Amino acid sequence: MSNNQTVVFVKDTAYGWLPGELISSDKDVARISVHVPISDDNASSEFLKEERTVKLKDYDDNTLPLQNVDEGGNMVVAQDMCDLPSLHEAAILYNLKFRHEDLQPYTRVGDIVIAMNPFRWLTDLYTPDKMSLYVDKLIDNVDTTGDSKSGLDPHVYEVSALSYRGLAIDGRQQSILVSGESGAGKTETVKIVLSHLASIHASDSPSTPGTGFNQVVKRVLDSNPLLEAFGNAKTVRNDNSSRFGKYIQLQFDVEDARTAAYAGKTIPNCALAGSKCETYLLEKSRVVGHDATERTYHIFYQLLAAPESAKAEFWGSLKGTNNSSFKYIGDTDTAVIENESDGDKWQTTIDALSLIGISGTKLTDLMRAICTVMQLGNLTFDVDPANDDGSVVSSTDELEKLSDLMGIKKDDIQKALTFRTIFAAKESYDVPIRAKMAKDGCDAFAKEIYQQVFNWLVEEINNATSAEKNYGDARDVERYGTIGLLDIFGFESFQVNRFEQFCINYANETLQQKYNIDIFKSVQDEYQYEGIELNDITFVDNSHVVNLIEGRMGLIAVLNEECIRPNGNDASFVLKTKAMHKEENCMIIHPLHGPTEFAISHYAAIVKYDATSFVQKNTDKLPHDLVNCASMSSNVLISSGLKPPAQTKSTGSSSRKNSVMTVSTKFRSQLKSLMINIGRTRSRYIRCIKPNPDKTPMQTDLSYSMQQLRCAGVVAAVTISRVAFPNRLTHDTALDRFSCLTTTQQTTGKKATAVFNLMTTLLGEFKVGTNANEGASAFACGKSRVYFKAGALEHLELKRVSKLAVLATTLQRMVRGYTRKSSFKKQKVACISIQCQGRRKIARKNLLRACLSVTSISSWIRGVFAKAELISLRKDKACTLLQTRYRTCQAEKAFMKARSGAIEIQRIWLGAIQRPKYRDLLIEAKEEARVNTKLSALQKRLAAAEMKWIQSEKARIEAEKRASSTNNTGEEKKEEHSHSLLDESTQMLEYLQKQVFELRAKNFLLRNDLSEVKIENHHLTDQYASASASYVALKQHTASQTRSSMKTNVRAAENKKQLGQMMKDLQQSRDDHEEDTKKLKEQLKEKENEHQQEMFRMRKEMDSLQAKHNYEQRRHRVHKGPGPGPGPGLGPSLSVTSSAGPRPKFGRKKSGSNVKQTGTGDDWSHDSYANGYANHGSCENSVSSAGSSRRKGRKKNSAKNSIIRNSYSRPNTPSMNYSQRPHTPQTNYSQQTNYSQRPNTPSSLGQGSQRVGTPPANGRQPQGQGRTMLPEGSRSCISEAWSSTPPSLRSAAKKLSSLAKATVKD
Repeated sequence: MSNNQTVVFVKDTAYGWLPGELISSDKDVARISVHVPISDDNASSEFLKEERTVKLKDYDDNTLPLQNVDEGGNMVVAQDMCDLPSLHEAAILYNLKFRHEDLQPYTRVGDIVIAMNPFRWLTDLYTPDKMSLYVDKLIDNVDTTGDSKSGLDPHVYEVSALSYRGLAIDGRQQSILVSGESGAGKTETVKIVLSHLASIHASDSPSTPGTGFNQVVKRVLDSNPLLEAFGNAKTVRNDNSSRFGKYIQLQFDVEDARTAAYAGKTIPNCALAGSKCETYLLEKSRVVGHDATERTYHIFYQLLAAPESAKAEFWGSLKGTNNSSFKYIGDTDTAVIENESDGDKWQTTIDALSLIGISGTKLTDLMRAICTVMQLGNLTFDVDPANDDGSVVSSTDELEKLSDLMGIKKDDIQKALTFRTIFAAKESYDVPIRAKMAKDGCDAFAKEIYQQVFNWLVEEINNATSAEKNYGDARDVERYGTIGLLDIFGFESFQVNRFEQFCINYANETLQQKYNIDIFKSVQDEYQYEGIELNDITFVDNSHVVNLIEGRMGLIAVLNEECIRPNGNDASFVLKTKAMHKEENCMIIHPLHGPTEFAISHYAAIVKYDATSFVQKNTDKLPHDLVNCASMSSNVLISSGLKPPAQTKSTGSSSRKNSVMTVSTKFRSQLKSLMINIGRTRSRYIRCIKPNPDKTPMQTDLSYSMQQLRCAGVVAAVTISRVAFPNRLTHDTALDRFSCLTTTQQTTGKKATAVFNLMTTLLGEFKVGTNANEGASAFACGKSRVYFKAGALEHLELKRVSKLAVLATTLQRMVRGYTRKSSFKKQKVACISIQCQGRRKIARKNLLRACLSVTSISSWIRGVFAKAELISLRKDKACTLLQTRYRTCQAEKAFMKARSGAIEIQRIWLGAIQRPKYRDLLIEAKEEARVNTKLSALQKRLAAAEMKWIQSEKARIEAEKRASSTNNTGEEKKEEHSHSLLDESTQMLEYLQKQVFELRAKNFLLRNDLSEVKIENHHLTDQYASASASYVALKQHTASQTRSSMKTNVRAAENKKQLGQMMKDLQQSRDDHEEDTKKLKEQLKEKENEHQQEMFRMRKEMDSLQAKHNYEQRRHRVHKGPGPGPGPGLGPSLSVTSSAGPRPKFGRKKSGSNVKQTGTGDDWSHDSYANGYANHGSCENSVSSAGSSRRKGRKKNSAKNSIIRNSYSRPNTPSMNYSQRPHTPQTNYSQQTNYSQRPNTPSSLGQGSQRVGTPPANGRQPQGQGRTMLPEGSRSCISEAWSSTPPSLRSAAKKLSSLAKATVKD
């Protein structure tokens, strides 16, 4: 686009407005080159140029609207559209389009924020830092020298921050009005504003741990999902559309200004104390029906998607059901709303209900009321076979389920649905109704129940969030400051508009009236700030439309009168309306309208309404029979919400007043109350726009968005603000764009004076178009902007385009010369650069070669050192692993000992406790059995005696009968009757006796059962006491183990400190040890053969010596031990393995473990030594079959010793070896184990005693082990034998012992 062309906008039926270039123009028409997009998505940058001829009379002031372009011909995009030079509908539309496609959804028009729904969550726009930025710039640190919003991007945070500041500093109540059509993002915008208001200075108030807000604020924020669940539904335009209006009043505890000043605060603190919510016009018709592509309210789908256990808890018949199980719900292809399934939403709803105190019985009543609404939809009605004018409920199964759900008899429900009570004078009549009327009544019943449930929920939310009931400092607050959030339905216009659209548009018309007044005041404030005289401004006033609807003889009054009048209908309402308001311009009367159709010219568009069912929907009165039926329900929500009217006497005027309280009347009262509340506040506006009906991100439908801008009143606001001066420019922009049109230099230092002189020169001869403004100036210069009348800015733009065309040639000449010179300089610089690059490449190649060599050498050296370090680390790791394994084994052994000991102690202790109790119980049981036996015998004897008495009585009576038979017949007749009575009493007595016997038997059985139960209870009590004692003992043991573990950890820490130094010493000693080991191995190999030969010779000599002392050694008691130390006169390699076997008949108890012994502690039997020497020095224990008399005398003392005893054999008594006994495990003595292979068994040398080595793993010392002392006689014998041993044998024995020690050490 060239700069010498005027760029404008032209109207288009498909796109609303299209940009173009002005080719030529005259008084009536203009030729335009229009840019038409190639694709239909409006987002494509490709377009075709199409020449069109337009009529100027179709545009305001016969002037085409100008585009806002910069020097390069690019369209200007502004954050605040008040800064646009030309502000009109097309400029607003394209400015919003470009910002939306650039992911900038917010744009401001003065104090109004326009929000384009991006159909995605933009995380960068809602971060905590973003919140803090607006709080800092607009609340805490406000720039008072200029506009506080300058430098900040448009955002809804600025609206919430300014509202907070207005409440805190100005002390004025605030309100934020959010409007837009379904799907524009109103509900989400309200949640964003609510979160920001709650977060402002939230740190100044006490909060719940783990959250950023206190409990009341958390309820305020989390109550919004409840309203969405019960009041939002999927529509054609939006998946989460609010089907009601709400006004949330946030209550703040505003700090006193003086108190804040004393505390050093510039801004008084406003703590969020609570909230109140008012709702308007819930769409009840959606409960009983919706389109195939839509859904009913979310709570129904969430309840059906709940877990089966929860559904069964609320209502048993709800288990296993789905959407298709209920006719009101039906199948749906939408299971995910806002990236969450209905099941996930169910949990969120339950958590929110619990937060406001709805749980337990309340929650059950609420969900059963919802189930009642769903179940009413499953009822079907047919014609009564007995009466064609009557009806019956044909779905009996569904009726029974409904009866169980509501707690009402099914006959009462059926009667309330199929009959109507008519009152005539003082009598009442039950009149049957047809099936269609019964179904309509059923639907009305379901709608009314849901309405009452919704109202009850809103009341519960208010009770849980209101400051009066929940704020901690409520007593100290005289008056709360409020910030209201109005989320109201937008203006609606469909193919068929019903009663709901009429009420919605009535509300929007009223809000638009307030909006126009606020915008007019803002324009007045702007002109007054700029110092411009403001003449009378006329703007579009919609008060006549509001009066048409709510006036004294308006549409609502006529509709109410039609509802009261007998036989009132919709056609009569439309006829009266047209007749009474035919002179009104806003009432559109068209001859093609039907009898129930009329149209109203609203501020946004002309809407045609279909008045069908207006009277019925406006009345919305539930039949008296259904109200009485609901009052009998066991569900509190249904019975208390639908109470029958009180039977009180009232005057005619009061009854008439109550009768006209229709839906429209209630809505009008609510709307007036809302407007009064908003009128007391400082109102701020957020207009939400839906860019396209397909909900596609980054795509703008121009025609669709333009219609919403008109409905939102944005265009009307611009019209009001630009009615006097449509165009405006800042002083800098005016001087920059139009100073080229004059040769006079502006020498003054003030920009306002310079702009005034410049505009006077350029627009001195320009005439304003209308005669009324003849002689008026075409511009007005303010403090910061210059304002232009209609056509003045277009006149200056044409002059500028012509001037720029002359200057363009000069500029082109200078640019061409400059480009040639620049090209030569670039070529020269390029040649020098090529030479430098060549030299640099050669030097770099040499440097890289040298670096590669140095790197290779250094890497080889580092590799050598790293390899050495790796070997050292591997050795350290191996040592550490060995030490760790050793310590682990030791700790495990100690733990197993302690554990087995504790278990054994508990077992013994519990047995000692329970055995006396068990014996007592046995004695009691035997005694009770004996008593029961006697009792049963006595009972049998009593029964036999009673039977004998009865038989004797019978015999006596029969004898009396026979004796009296001789008397006269008269007496027989008299006595016959008495005898019959006596027989009957006798039979009765027998029957009673049998019953008594049976009852006594049952009583006896019950007494036995009772005694058994008492015994079992007593037994369980003892077991519990035993378990408690075990638990206490185990707890004490655990505490001791914990203390020992802590001590072990302390010792481990100390050992770890010493480990470093020990590792260094170990490395040095390891090197020395390896050299010594090599030498020692060579010496050991040479001496090994010599040692074996000498050992064989020494054994033979020791055999002969041992045989001499065999008789003396048997006279003494010998206590064998596991110590490996050699005795005097015995070789250190001699070992005896004790084989575990059964106890001999006359022998003593032996140990169950195999114990290896050497030296003088072995068996002193001559036969066993002979057998042992035959098996290369291994000796086997033998026990004599009978003991000596001296051994019997020591039996008591020897039984206490824990060693393996040998019995002394008498003369001529054969000795028995253990290996000869049956069932005794044999020991392979050929596989001798040297002491060098048992490092855990310490060896001791000496003549007097032996000590047991390491105890077994089970913690108990087995028999046959312990400290063993030799008798004095044995010591003297052993000493004599050792002294008589040749010196060569003694030296050989010592050498052999030292060699064994060295082997163990290695």
